[in-house]
Amino acid sequence: PAAKPPPPASKPAPQAAKSAPAKPAAKNASSKSSTPRGPRIPESAARRAIASGPTYDETALGADTPELRALAAAERELFPPSQRDLSSPWPEELPFPVAATDDKPRVHASGLPPAPPPSAPPVTSESGKDLAWLATLNLPDLPVRWDGRVVRYLEFFKDDPRGRATFTLWHRRSGRYIAQVRRTLRNKSLPEDLAALAMIESGFTPTARSPVGALGMWQFMAETGKIYGLMQDRWADQRMNVTIATEAAADHLSDLHRRFGSWDLAMAAYNMGYGGVLQAVRRYNTNDYWALSKLEGSLPWETTLYVPKILAAAVVSRNLAAFGFQDVQQDAALEGEEVMVAPGTALATVAQACGTTTKEVEALNTELRASRTPPSTEDWRVLVPAGKAAGCSASLAKARKEAPTEHYTVRFGETLEQVAQARRTTAAKLVDLNAIQPGEVIRGGTVLIVPKMDPNAPAVADAKTDPKKSASNDKPAVIVPQDLFVYPDRKRVFYRVQVADTLKDVATAFKVGTDELRRWNDIDPSARLVEGMTLQVFAPPSCDLSQMVVLGESDVHTIVAGTEEFFRHWEEKGRRRTVVTAKAGETIEQIGRRFGVSPALMERINRRGRRETLSEGERVVVWSPGPSAPLAADAPQLAALAKPPVVPERTPPLDSAPAPSLLPALP
Repeated sequence: PAAKPPPPASKPAPQAAKSAPAKPAAKNASSKSSTPRGPRIPESAARRAIASGPTYDETALGADTPELRALAAAERELFPPSQRDLSSPWPEELPFPVAATDDKPRVHASGLPPAPPPSAPPVTSESGKDLAWLATLNLPDLPVRWDGRVVRYLEFFKDDPRGRATFTLWHRRSGRYIAQVRRTLRNKSLPEDLAALAMIESGFTPTARSPVGALGMWQFMAETGKIYGLMQDRWADQRMNVTIATEAAADHLSDLHRRFGSWDLAMAAYNMGYGGVLQAVRRYNTNDYWALSKLEGSLPWETTLYVPKILAAAVVSRNLAAFGFQDVQQDAALEGEEVMVAPGTALATVAQACGTTTKEVEALNTELRASRTPPSTEDWRVLVPAGKAAGCSASLAKARKEAPTEHYTVRFGETLEQVAQARRTTAAKLVDLNAIQPGEVIRGGTVLIVPKMDPNAPAVADAKTDPKKSASNDKPAVIVPQDLFVYPDRKRVFYRVQVADTLKDVATAFKVGTDELRRWNDIDPSARLVEGMTLQVFAPPSCDLSQMVVLGESDVHTIVAGTEEFFRHWEEKGRRRTVVTAKAGETIEQIGRRFGVSPALMERINRRGRRETLSEGERVVVWSPGPSAPLAADAPQLAALAKPPVVPERTPPLDSAPAPSLLPALP
């Protein structure tokens, strides 16, 4: 469900257009509560926006599970492009649960002609099949309209082998959660058959994840989840917690219904975002979902099938025998008892204490991403099989005292190797303890589980993990711009860029502006920071430098770009700068070859094409490898060198006496 307050989300939230809760507005939910099963803390302002406030457009998104992929493939056959202008067969003898409006005038968008009056209601489908059997069905507590799409889905689930296989799997799996879902909907005074929405979204799979990031049985996007108080971090994601996510989905659906007053539109908004539905209603001047679904350009094609699909699933669920699913055995309900577990406890430890399997405990706690309770400062509510809580608590109390681990908060700019070195362990051990995935970036502020160690034991640092050390114990050189910046109340430090750092990340961490960082370091704001760069930062007093890994003035050797010191530095690195006077007709490629310098480097140094013809007397700069200048064979040709290049005057160091400030001192 995507939903965004001011910015609508896709799906359940006020956002774009797409698939149910998941594709909606994103939800990056992170609840202030430290326990996944603790009270959710929804964003009341955002919910008010969804229920009655302004919104904007969003893009449509969709869910993707094995069954839904198969269903999508079948839908391409059921509803081919040539037949997407669907009629609505409503047999006369069938009930019409929603207030019929055919006998009332309809309002159409300006410029759009009204649809021609329907002919006598058919009693057969377009394929010629008898539809009289529909009159015998029990109807769900959602308003059902016998639209052609609804009928096609009913026939698909009843007669098509693919449809039967899909619904069989969904119905079997629903047994694990359907009682809980219906109970939650009932307690919130919502139609219980809205449970069919979870069936269509994920097939009742709590861990379902769509390609666009929608997650859980109700397919919440991160932003929508955040609005409804669903906690999300690397340890736990409440979008996968059936109990809490169902409560959030019920609240979201309630908000959407309050806004639109129609379950058809509420479900459509859950799929494509309430902003998109609002826009369609206003543009085409009708609040009838079924009318909108047949107007060109009004709703995404997926949304025109989404509501009929939910209604069909709800009808089938109420008429299992009529559709031949009466013998499908549902899975046993997954319900358990809560126990309080210490932070950072592995679910394997909980399972052992309860005398059950890790797999069974994990199935009850699908929101725990690392199969371990988060290393927070509070105990975590974990579900265990019914009847196991009492004995489990006693065993866990003993395990708590013997726990060999504790938690550690990663500093901004700190690498996993540095954490491992400081804790006298290995990076591989940390990866195992914290279920760190390949390619996962551990950012500052992340809480990790680490082995316990003597707090008085000094940490061992080496060249690989300590940013203040190099192999030769020399201070690392940092090249800084020629501009001088003076801030009496700030402290200059140097930050080494880590993988995935962005200018905004660094600016936020140091409590400075991105524009300031750009000026201090000659940074292109549109380009990515590269790992290994060293940025100079003038940190304000409000910045807590103890929470980040930085180098101080005394830890580095600062060199101003373009100064004599700058050139000497590179000479010490194995390159020597020489200025050569060219002969008429020479090219920088030819000159570079004499000095063993590549054409590409010569182009970069001299800012001209490698084969461009030079005039007599032109000066060419060469950075030759090694302290000796050109190759011995070419020495005679360098007898006469031009005057040394003019080196810009170096600005005084930061700690020198008063120098004009390019930026005003900040208060």
